[in-house]
Amino acid sequence: MRNKMNQSRRDFLKGSLVAGGAGITFGLVGCAPKTAETPAPQAPVEASQPSFLKAPDPIKDADIKETIAADVIVVGAGVCGLMAAYTAAKAGAKTVVLEKSEKFNTRGGHNAALRSKIQLEEGLDYDPVRVTRELTKWGSNNVDVGQLLAWATNCSPIMDELIDMAKENNIEVMRWGNDVPDQFYPEYKSVHMFGGMDQSILGGMLEAAAKKAGADFHYSTPAEQLVKDAKGRVSAVVAKNAEGVYQKFTAAKSIILCTGDYGNNPEMVQAYCPRAAEVDMNVYAPPVNTGDGHKMGLWIGAAMQKQHPHTPMVHNLGAAPFSGNPFLRINIKGERYENEDVPIPSMANSSQLQPGHKTWTIYDSTFEEDLPKMGLSFSRANAVSERTLTGMNAAIESGSLIKADTLDEIAQKIGVPVDAFKATVARYNELAAKGVDEDYGKSPEMMTGIDTAPFYAAYNSLALLVVLGGLAVNHRFQVLDMDSKVIEGLFAAGNAAGGAFANDYAVIVPGMSHSRAWTTGRLAALEAVK
Repeated sequence: MRNKMNQSRRDFLKGSLVAGGAGITFGLVGCAPKTAETPAPQAPVEASQPSFLKAPDPIKDADIKETIAADVIVVGAGVCGLMAAYTAAKAGAKTVVLEKSEKFNTRGGHNAALRSKIQLEEGLDYDPVRVTRELTKWGSNNVDVGQLLAWATNCSPIMDELIDMAKENNIEVMRWGNDVPDQFYPEYKSVHMFGGMDQSILGGMLEAAAKKAGADFHYSTPAEQLVKDAKGRVSAVVAKNAEGVYQKFTAAKSIILCTGDYGNNPEMVQAYCPRAAEVDMNVYAPPVNTGDGHKMGLWIGAAMQKQHPHTPMVHNLGAAPFSGNPFLRINIKGERYENEDVPIPSMANSSQLQPGHKTWTIYDSTFEEDLPKMGLSFSRANAVSERTLTGMNAAIESGSLIKADTLDEIAQKIGVPVDAFKATVARYNELAAKGVDEDYGKSPEMMTGIDTAPFYAAYNSLALLVVLGGLAVNHRFQVLDMDSKVIEGLFAAGNAAGGAFANDYAVIVPGMSHSRAWTTGRLAALEAVK
């Protein structure tokens, strides 16, 4: 059953995102004055509002056993928080990092840049302004363009710094991607991988650099509440350490929320991004992304981004080989439903619109000669390798890929009406023979017939990676309240900061999510130490 959002939630979904001050300044200025602190006030909550909006009672001073002073406090130790901690500590700020897990958190391995020193050596030089315009178009101009341009302008110099750091640590920086910026769905050769498809290598490198610069890490110490002082400035975080003891961490300068997304908080998903629940699996592991920073910000008066609903990052991860290729796709009625030549997020969108949001990709034994006709795109294969064949065999064993000698058998195995399925294939073959897709307008070269046994049906599994929606911030990554006013002392970066995405995650720049995390972590930290 599809998840539907309750209309009564409109009131709490109000948020603010301003468009002022696009400039990013890198200079450092003196400390802000310290003032006395008081517990964070509770905001009134309507009975119809979800429970995550109900601010908990302030943690009493009598229950706090230790107070630790710092200049900058970073909440969260993903690549965003690690970069923020490294940046703040390197700038001379006494920096504390709070992380609820036993160690830093990373996943994946793709990191985007547009004109890094490696890309320039390869002859790749992508204009940040053009890429920003493409991303703005992708997001229907329902995005913070200044924030996107800040990312596009700053990601490459930061990448160069990371490349130099990797070289010092004997870590190879690998390149990957499709350089097709002029096709209908442009795609830039943006991906950098540190030591392979393992983001923990980059995370470990940043953690070591942050510690060397003087950052103090407190693992197994989840932050629970933000504290405002008498003037309304966010001046402290109360956390609980591994022994269950409350500690107050005071910030003479600023606090940066780098707590990631809320994809493993079902109530927040239903409230802000119900489509993120219409998937086969949530692949974020361990499931620590429960919106902690979002909630703490909301409890002290922060606004959520105005763009709504939030943007899910849904890919067909774990699917059988070639499911991302533009072969014939069918739904549970055995019917074709789209021009299959779309990027992975768009493929997920159309799958979710189908009955039961279940679909299959259909191809035959001529797939090896058909693949080069399918074009280049993220998660799309254009050649067969031994690894591909091994993956196909594994998928057949797991049941995510069905192999059969007849179309009747394929239909029966995947549970779609046999006659309807055979009629769909016959129509598809007719259009392929004509060289014109009269039904959906797909490029003729991609209309390869399905007429040579054995036949294959790959289930298009939908996997949620993260939800791209966060607190309202300005271009300095300061968190804003419901009136679009700055909440002094509080910054947000990475997926805790909203405004950068709408509609879909744009795979025209593969690796942008991680890149935005450490780029905004850097930019927020440079502002936070002022």
